[in-house]
Amino acid sequence: MYDIRPAAQDDLDAVLAFVLRLQADDAHHIGYLGETLGDLAAELAEFEPDWASCTVVATDDSGRVCGALSIEVDTELNRAFLHGPFVDVPVNHPAGSRIWDQTADALYVRAAPLLDGVADRELLGHTGHRRLAAFAERHGFAAARPCGIHVLEGDGLRELMLREASCPRTGPAREMRVLPTDRAVHEAVAVLHERCFPKTYLSGRSLVDGSRKHTVVVAMDGGRVLGYASGKAEPGEFYLDFVAVEPDVRGQGVGAALITELVWKLAESAGARPQAAAAILAGNRSSRRLFERLGFRLHLELVSYRVGKAA
Repeated sequence: MYDIRPAAQDDLDAVLAFVLRLQADDAHHIGYLGETLGDLAAELAEFEPDWASCTVVATDDSGRVCGALSIEVDTELNRAFLHGPFVDVPVNHPAGSRIWDQTADALYVRAAPLLDGVADRELLGHTGHRRLAAFAERHGFAAARPCGIHVLEGDGLRELMLREASCPRTGPAREMRVLPTDRAVHEAVAVLHERCFPKTYLSGRSLVDGSRKHTVVVAMDGGRVLGYASGKAEPGEFYLDFVAVEPDVRGQGVGAALITELVWKLAESAGARPQAAAAILAGNRSSRRLFERLGFRLHLELVSYRVGKAA
């Protein structure tokens, strides 16, 4: 059995190295922290107050890091996100499954103080990660609908950058804006977000107040908000996390224009990236068709596990 202890800042390089290796294997892929060292480091760097204070690790007799679990708590939502448990077991070890299960359970128990008072907890893993599914079941987490990560790269991304990004002019004074803008637009975007993505990891208020450092582009028709798209420039990609369009103007090209405009703005502010990525819930055919028309392809499928969900 590995030794379980709070992480130290000096553990970061070792944790990044073995998590990066595990992320490359569907059977061990947890969350969508990215697939490069820069992606992982950027994600962990956003933890508050610092990475080590939010993490527990497992080490073997030589002190080598063999497991890790990081806890990210959103105080506004009173909701915790588990980045892990990641467990490194020897290849073809006859007791590999037992080692993984016992280490994952021990990491979760050791992380209990980090979860104190937060009953709503969520973790995200590849649909092929059977050990994680069993871990979730043991600890009372229920599985939600799978989510597909769709990516656009190479010539497809270059073609998107060459598209006409203006909002289709099928009505008067249609235009694109980038937040921050006036208060009425903020409120309209927040309301649309809550309506289209209820109880997601990001509230409408956090989306528009700038605290999460999202870039948000808005399609306008005079003073009316038709839709919005939001995302971030990560070290290895442009990540597009939300796209929403009012029902009465869907199918008119507004969504495609928003995606194009968002990618442009992210590239303008942060420079080029090798790919763009978007998460789409299984069964959301309209969103999938929208992204597929723009050239995005399915890269991997993740499933969310959640316990203590608020009513």
